[in-house]
Amino acid sequence: MKTRDYETLTRVNKFKRAVKAAVITIIICIAVLAPLLWYWTASIEMHGVFRNAKNVQLNIELLSVMLDGQQIPFLDNSRPSGLSEEAEEQIKSYSGAEGEIKLTAWDRTTGSVMSMTYTEKRYLIRYEKDEGEENGEWTIYRRTHVYEG
Repeated sequence: MKTRDYETLTRVNKFKRAVKAAVITIIICIAVLAPLLWYWTASIEMHGVFRNAKNVQLNIELLSVMLDGQQIPFLDNSRPSGLSEEAEEQIKSYSGAEGEIKLTAWDRTTGSVMSMTYTEKRYLIRYEKDEGEENGEWTIYRRTHVYEG
């Protein structure tokens, strides 16, 4: 009779150890995989917003040529975006962007964006191009807090 109790006790202990090992393994996997998953998701989101910003910049330059040919005003300094309402709507429509566009500098002679910002979700993307250069520089900022006041 005592041997049966000892055998069942050993089985219970083995089961408890297996459950403990499984729980510890799951906790370690969650602790390691959760930050990696968060980083991967943030990276995908950032690349999507960056792609939208590039599309906006290209659409601004292409649309300026089209609207200039139709003699429709393209720039409007009284608006926060720096673009006319029609131009902004068309740019967002063609590029598929949902964020906020601010055109801060425009070169009328070449018809190109010299400086702009694009804000979507938690990201602020700034584009700046020096005079005489063909390509500009993109800077991506991730906003952690938004202060309103």
